[in-house]
Amino acid sequence: MFGGAIGTMAITRALFYVDFVNLSIVVFIQKMQPVFAIALAGLFLKEKLKKEYFLWAGIALISAYIMTFGLSFPNLDTGSKTTQAALFALLAAASFGSSTVLSKRALRNVSYELGTYLRFSLTALIMLTIVLSSGTIASTSQISTTQLWVFLIIAFTTGGPAIFLYYYGLKNISASIATICELAFPLVAVVLEYFVHGNILSPIQWIGVAFLLFSILKISGLNVFDWKSAE
Repeated sequence: MFGGAIGTMAITRALFYVDFVNLSIVVFIQKMQPVFAIALAGLFLKEKLKKEYFLWAGIALISAYIMTFGLSFPNLDTGSKTTQAALFALLAAASFGSSTVLSKRALRNVSYELGTYLRFSLTALIMLTIVLSSGTIASTSQISTTQLWVFLIIAFTTGGPAIFLYYYGLKNISASIATICELAFPLVAVVLEYFVHGNILSPIQWIGVAFLLFSILKISGLNVFDWKSAE
């Protein structure tokens, strides 16, 4: 419900509102996802974290911002619906953060293979219900062959296999560590933007990339749990 349906619909709606402007407030708010996940992990999973974790998590978030925007501010001049876009982006960040925590909780009792299957099966049923109830199912006839191939490529790359690997890792690490590792998503995006479209990052953005990668590696290698507090 949160990761597959609400989060995806919210971020898509937000991007429509800003006409898919890359460096917009939507991208900025989306990077706040770890804040929600860390808070919910402490609330629902009782994850007690050491101070070192928050230090590197903060550096990771700041680095993700610098990597995307450099030293400039997000583009707020994206039309009359910027406020609505920001609210939908906030809903998406909260939904994806909740999904990380709930997925970790669910994997206590099921394998990562079954978890992947259940996530996509239930998401498909939820979205089918939404599409049928909204009366938009007829729009499927407007999907071109090219679009269908693109959807299939997404499903078999960033869809199924990516979630499969994600649940495999999440089975063995905390939700708090996982949500920082997820910042590798925008990291890969900017690197691909460079190699595929030739958009060269500024020196300050490359510094953000380096610090983000270093922060992820530090958090992944830390013994981040404060066991005394947990007790």
